[in-house]
Amino acid sequence: MWSLAACVALLYALCDVNYFIRTLFTILHVMFLPGTIKVTDKHTIYGFCTTQDVDFLLNHMNNGRYLRELDFCRFYWYGRTRFWPLGNAKNILQGECMVRYRRMLPVFKPYKVETQLVWWDDRSIYFQHKFITLHDGFVRTVAYSRQRAIGVDLLEYVKQFPECRDRPEQPAVLKGWIEANEASSQELRK
Repeated sequence: MWSLAACVALLYALCDVNYFIRTLFTILHVMFLPGTIKVTDKHTIYGFCTTQDVDFLLNHMNNGRYLRELDFCRFYWYGRTRFWPLGNAKNILQGECMVRYRRMLPVFKPYKVETQLVWWDDRSIYFQHKFITLHDGFVRTVAYSRQRAIGVDLLEYVKQFPECRDRPEQPAVLKGWIEANEASSQELRK
């Protein structure tokens, strides 16, 4: 019994065990309780800000935890839409993320994260994520993330989904962000 407790303590000391447990449950949930949604539909997951999520002030969610939540939002989105695996894609990677923190997400408050595919090009898909507290419906944080697909033309791939035959108009905030990223890339190439 003591050796089991020591092993568990060692795992928690060396690894973020909760992350791996949640990842396992997310995969199992998507595999065995598969509801499907359209690729362009909004998908919502729910969360609760605990003491493991807070920053050093112990009163609101740490900035890094928002990015972790976005991983789970995308895992669920891929599983629910059956967008993944991307045909013959070698890999799909988080390319960039832009986050706007509007107001802190308090500890011990439930929230939801709405995830929606808002645009795509030949190499990437772009998501909008909104963190909304349930007690007041306030959008606390808005994030955009870019998922880059390696080895597949996304303009062709998304056409297999009827709702994606016509690409939506690119949101203005996304257009500005993409231009800023391209300017940054050009500067780094010098």
